[in-house]
Amino acid sequence: MSKTKGIGAVETYLVAYNAASFVGWAYILVQTVMYLLEHGTNLNGLFDRIGYALIYIQTGAILEVVHPLLGLVRTSAFNTAMQVYSRLLLVWGVLYSFDSPDIRASPALVLMVLAWSITECVRYSHYALGLMNIEVHALLYLRYTLFYVLYPAGVSGELLLLWPALSHAGAIHPALKKFFMLNMAGYPPVLYKLYTHMIYQRRKILGGSSRPKSEQATADTSSAKKKKL
Repeated sequence: MSKTKGIGAVETYLVAYNAASFVGWAYILVQTVMYLLEHGTNLNGLFDRIGYALIYIQTGAILEVVHPLLGLVRTSAFNTAMQVYSRLLLVWGVLYSFDSPDIRASPALVLMVLAWSITECVRYSHYALGLMNIEVHALLYLRYTLFYVLYPAGVSGELLLLWPALSHAGAIHPALKKFFMLNMAGYPPVLYKLYTHMIYQRRKILGGSSRPKSEQATADTSSAKKKKL
């Protein structure tokens, strides 16, 4: 681990944003694990424990669409918006909208929340430290390795939550059910795109280069502010 010179106003804001997001997702992760240890497979109270915090913390990710629009980070606002949209559909369109045990007390919720929270704790801490020019090789490795398991797990949890939501949506209006079905149909190509992109990034950063891994880690950390926050 190493540290270099100070950072500017924009970087200070981005560090604060990433740090706050890390704290939020760490809270969700800890509360979920504690609930499971206390109640086991009885998930009837899980949403009451983490539900609204999950909704509000995930909604805060809308700022990640604003950041590239303002030129604070170098990433695609459109691609970021699509990723944020899919999660907002889950938290507002499904979890918030349908107060039903087959959704709010579903094992799929546990699967989705654990995948999301672990992913985001690693991602936000990695970027926050990177913006401060602090290298943590363990975080770098986890950032570009955990996705092998967490991406499929998260998508599986999301689809398993969307499935029972179809009947609830259909009871409101057939068009709403079709809207949910359309979103579900978009998951396979999106997952394939994200998965192959992360595999490429992993090979680029952790392997497949003539540079020593320590130099690759330094390059990745110093360019963290240019990547998706």
